[in-house]
Amino acid sequence: MHILSRAAVSAAALLVAGTAQASVTMSTVVVTGGTGVPSATSWGVIPSENSAGASAVITSTAPRSGNGSIELKGDRTRFQEGIQYAPFTTNLMPLSSVSGLAFDWRIAADSVSIRNADYTPALRLLVQDGTQRSELIWEGVYNGTYGNTARDTWYSSTFDDNFYQFVTGPGVTLVNGSQVNKSLSSWIAQNYSTNAFVSAISVGSGSTAGTGYHAFADNVSLRTTSGITTFNFEVAAAAVPEPATWAMMLVGFGMTGAAMRYRRRGVRATFA
Repeated sequence: MHILSRAAVSAAALLVAGTAQASVTMSTVVVTGGTGVPSATSWGVIPSENSAGASAVITSTAPRSGNGSIELKGDRTRFQEGIQYAPFTTNLMPLSSVSGLAFDWRIAADSVSIRNADYTPALRLLVQDGTQRSELIWEGVYNGTYGNTARDTWYSSTFDDNFYQFVTGPGVTLVNGSQVNKSLSSWIAQNYSTNAFVSAISVGSGSTAGTGYHAFADNVSLRTTSGITTFNFEVAAAAVPEPATWAMMLVGFGMTGAAMRYRRRGVRATFA
């Protein structure tokens, strides 16, 4: 449930737009655990969000940038930071501060989806705007991945990719009967009020992906006015003893060895 290791690695990156230059703060948050209910500062799973025995867990099955990634199995999975449901709704940040969301994804060799052989994990930004709850969703089908995807291969989405909107109640946003797909920054600027806020960030598979669906996700990157934060999902490493602990262990081993040698010297063989 908790972010056990928050390795904030700050660096300055130069972005050049024509002749103008600006510094952007880059940080990486290492996330381990994730087995409990999420919060505003930790990733986890809301039990009701995973259906038909599906699971979303950090494992070492297909590591991406370290020793782990999020492994997604089955129909409709969610692994998230924050909670979108009242009365537990979390406020992660103003929506107006966000300008991009991206991640790395991979489809397992044994994956079977009833949607499409190249069905990808979905990346979601969950938004509360007054009484309206909605999701801005990235899926590969709307970003040219179908027919261009190899199994057991990592791919990366970009901040400029297409998202679509799902509003609780009305459903998917349509114009003239067609689904609207556009960049995250366009959705935020054109479709939300200044009071809207991000309640959660989520990765997982969509409903009806199928019980045989199997994929992975890692490096969820959020771009805001404060910089770019990347959440890197890792398996917790075994604890390394502190120097003082090592010293005590060595003393203990030495005393044990001395005692054993003393006992051996005290044994005499007697022959009749």
